[in-house]
Amino acid sequence: MSQLTPSAQRFQDALRSMGFHFHPVELPQGTRTSIDAARAVHCKIEQIAKSIVFRTRSGKPVLVIASGPNRVDEKKIERLVGEPVEKGDAGFVRQKTGFAIGGVPPAGHNQKIETFVDEDLFRNEERCRESQRCL
Repeated sequence: MSQLTPSAQRFQDALRSMGFHFHPVELPQGTRTSIDAARAVHCKIEQIAKSIVFRTRSGKPVLVIASGPNRVDEKKIERLVGEPVEKGDAGFVRQKTGFAIGGVPPAGHNQKIETFVDEDLFRNEERCRESQRCL
């Protein structure tokens, strides 16, 4: 197993501290979109979980983990958090999570972040097939 980058190592450390024993896989090719990520790990786009960080009007971060093909309904997020939201810019995301946009994992952030998970992700099988790499 190759050496992880500091960001991936921090994520793995966070997983271990919560009792999970998964190992992040860093891909050499770009995975800027959900389609790219699905192709890279040989899975369906619906199995890709993307992380989007929003900023509330009062400045709180809100993390949404959505299924690859789905768009986040910002109005629904606003109703859930009780105030207007907008996508966080690069500086905000890095400050609040410790990770860069496009590489924000679901755990291991600089601070606790209110998080919402797309229920479509729960339709996926929990384990990967042998031909797939689990992330």
